[in-house]
Amino acid sequence: MKYFISFFFTVFLSWGLFAQAGYRIDFTIKNYDRDTALLAYKYGNQQFVSDTLTAQTPGHFVFEGTDTIPYGMYLLVLQPKNRILEFIIDRGDQHFSVFADAKDLSQPATYLHSSSNAIFQEYVRFMMGLRQKAALIRQEILVQDSLKNTQRKNELILAYEQLNQQVEQYQDKYIHENAGTFPALVVQSIREVKVPEFSGSPETVLKKRYDYYRYHYFDNIDFSDERLLYTNFYSQKVLDYVNKIIPQVPDTLIYELDNLLQKLEAAPKIHRYFLVTFLTQYGNSHEVGFDAIFVHLVNKYVKTGILQDIDEDKKAILLRNADLLEPVLIGKIAPNITLYEEDGSAHSIYDVDKDYTVLYFWGPECGYCKRAAPDLVKFYKAFKDRVAVITICNQLGKDSYKCWDSVKEHEFNDMINLADPDNHSHFQTKFFVRMTPTIYILDKEKRIITKGILTKDLKEVMKRILNE
Repeated sequence: MKYFISFFFTVFLSWGLFAQAGYRIDFTIKNYDRDTALLAYKYGNQQFVSDTLTAQTPGHFVFEGTDTIPYGMYLLVLQPKNRILEFIIDRGDQHFSVFADAKDLSQPATYLHSSSNAIFQEYVRFMMGLRQKAALIRQEILVQDSLKNTQRKNELILAYEQLNQQVEQYQDKYIHENAGTFPALVVQSIREVKVPEFSGSPETVLKKRYDYYRYHYFDNIDFSDERLLYTNFYSQKVLDYVNKIIPQVPDTLIYELDNLLQKLEAAPKIHRYFLVTFLTQYGNSHEVGFDAIFVHLVNKYVKTGILQDIDEDKKAILLRNADLLEPVLIGKIAPNITLYEEDGSAHSIYDVDKDYTVLYFWGPECGYCKRAAPDLVKFYKAFKDRVAVITICNQLGKDSYKCWDSVKEHEFNDMINLADPDNHSHFQTKFFVRMTPTIYILDKEKRIITKGILTKDLKEVMKRILNE
């Protein structure tokens, strides 16, 4: 079934590494009365419109130029419903004609003087035919299953497996006979890894299958071919590996990202694309501990200059955020700050002598803080023997009185309630407080155990900590 699921030719695009000057593609689109059509392409997980074509005569459009144009698959987008016609520009295929019917773009177009598009259409037709057969078999399997006809159901399952084998054999032949072409590159790249059979207990087999799939996930990918970046499946395939296949543990992800980026060094454009993607992903992540991944990426790839051609202002933001985050990563000793009680007396967070300390950064005008206040009070009452709760109000200046009004309103009175109206401590900067409430849990030595959790989850998180 996986081969049918992996039939990605609905919308994909790639650009090649080599090109020649001059191109002309004539489109004749039957039953299309609009006077414009769009040229689009994929880049990673995004899609871009690169040009608007104007009809020379009804249904006739020309895409031409004298400049160098990259190889790959382009999209002719028909209005008004953005229906898509795919076509390839490849080696020796910069001058050809395309004929299609706007009423039925699901049917392959006709191409003249284009060997790459002929190769592409050959694969499309083959897969369409087998998909139809597979759909009928799947439907019949469900029918026979409902009728409890095990024998017939097993026969159909066997027939379905034979279709998969037919796809494998066809793909092997197709890739071999069309080696070097863009269509063959795509077919090779979309193939799933075939996991062998393993023996042992169910748990052992499951782990062996997972390990094999994980370590062979990219077997069919040529990391040196930058054309893959301009397709709609390659970026997602890499992101699925990072976000779904790899255990979502910061240290593991850091190790795997470094390995992946090292493999991508053979293709500088792809390397840069994914490095920027990962910096953005982990720089904006709210997952507990994932800020360590962001800091690692900045320190290893931005500070050292490996990431080039980056806007200086954006680079400065990355460096500053990483420098601010690094001292308050999980496992670090929290910076000591001195804040003030309502009567003006100074209080250092290191003054607290409890097994655990919760730092609760909040604001009196924060709507979520107001809704979460009862959860904080319940948490404090349940754990006050071993846990100190320090609330740190973010209201500055002349409005700082609102902190103490809200403390009384929310019944925080028994906790250690602090503020810093004149911002002498720069607590929001030192603890990278970008939203409220922000929570840190410290151990007796004031080492950061965890952070960034929700108030409603405090109770369960503390239970796990106490049981470790």
